[in-house]
Amino acid sequence: MECVGIQLEKHFSQHRATALAAFEKKTDITSAINIATRKRLPQLVKDLQVKLETVGADVSHTTVKEAKEAHLESKTLKQELSALSMRRLTRAKEISTERVIALMTIWSKEEESSSREEKMALKTFAQSLEYRIGEDDLKRYLDASPSPAR
Repeated sequence: MECVGIQLEKHFSQHRATALAAFEKKTDITSAINIATRKRLPQLVKDLQVKLETVGADVSHTTVKEAKEAHLESKTLKQELSALSMRRLTRAKEISTERVIALMTIWSKEEESSSREEKMALKTFAQSLEYRIGEDDLKRYLDASPSPAR
């Protein structure tokens, strides 16, 4: 979105510069025609009028003002688009953070559940082992064990 705003502003900036350059050229030619008329140089006046016609009749102070207004509006639009894109980016970051937190919560609950199940299985196994191995057998195994855990 921000790129669109930049391109839009660039387009209207170039349009404004072109309109201003054409208006300045028309003003310069008109001034030259006035000077050539006062100096009574009819051939130069004709040549300058031909040049003035090539500039175009649609070039005026009004077109320069309109181009300026369009350029300023495009700048405003660019700023609004930039603000909108920043809000969308911020919201996307918030949503992704919320999703990560939710995923970690689910994962931790799953880990807790599987840990509980493993603990219960180990407890059941230890109980069945104690049941199958008597007190005397346990004492014999501990005495025969090389480990110093007594």
